[in-house]
Amino acid sequence: MQLKKISSFILFIFTITCLQAQNTGYTYQGTQNTDSTRITVQTSKPTYNRYWSFGGNVGLSFWNGGTDILLAPKAYYHLTPQLIAGAGLIYNYSDYSSSFYDYKYNSFGGSILGAYRPIRYLQLSAELQTVKTNRTRNNIKDDYWNESLFLGASFVAGNVAFGIQYDALYDAGESPYSSAWTPIISFYF
Repeated sequence: MQLKKISSFILFIFTITCLQAQNTGYTYQGTQNTDSTRITVQTSKPTYNRYWSFGGNVGLSFWNGGTDILLAPKAYYHLTPQLIAGAGLIYNYSDYSSSFYDYKYNSFGGSILGAYRPIRYLQLSAELQTVKTNRTRNNIKDDYWNESLFLGASFVAGNVAFGIQYDALYDAGESPYSSAWTPIISFYF
């Protein structure tokens, strides 16, 4: 429980930093008059048009006796050319049936996220997801909230990012995901 509080606090600080981030690069143009010691310095802040983009993740998986569906639309705000903050909604459905074991997950909730691009094609991200999960395993019903803190790295090509992420708060008994490691395939419009 303490790890969840610390992770949530770190993500909160990261999000606040993202929201208040500014591009601080300035261009200095100076002139010096040789007849006097007067120096004129003009500063200009580079122009960057902040903008919104939209996208998210979609996942479909049909396998021997099972079905997985993920819908996760997101809105991103580009604070600087390198820094992105955003929020999204999540719906995750999973169903599996065999002669020995049955389960069904229905999870819905939201997320906040931040991403940083240290170079043009690499994106590092952190996303806090909170989902309400309704689960039935072998006719035993369970209803609970679950948090996930995904830390990821992606390769970005145009409007698509793909990579891998790790859930730092992963709990195999409660997570709607089968592993702490999950692939990332995101789209931006």
